[in-house]
Amino acid sequence: MKLVKDLVGGRIVFYWMDEKGTLISEYLHSLLEAEEWWKHFMFAQYEGEERRLSIYDRRQDLETRKRLELREKYNRTNPIGRRVTDVAIAVDLDLSKEKIDELCSG
Repeated sequence: MKLVKDLVGGRIVFYWMDEKGTLISEYLHSLLEAEEWWKHFMFAQYEGEERRLSIYDRRQDLETRKRLELREKYNRTNPIGRRVTDVAIAVDLDLSKEKIDELCSG
């Protein structure tokens, strides 16, 4: 899966594509919304018994992470998390830059 940032109808949108380049999500209006869609999608793909009660990792909230680290007296071996959904997403393909440059130049 790839996260794409694009300029569509004069607005910046984000969307997810599969390996074949097929659109698999709707247009999303923010990076946060794209991350939310992706987490729901990834959790839906999991076929085993889900042990987490929430799809949100408490460590993503900086204040909660600091509070937990102060309370716990040991160093975590993996402070970000073990699951792929615990790591922040990033744009894989930015199509908006070229389109914005075209609009500005012409």
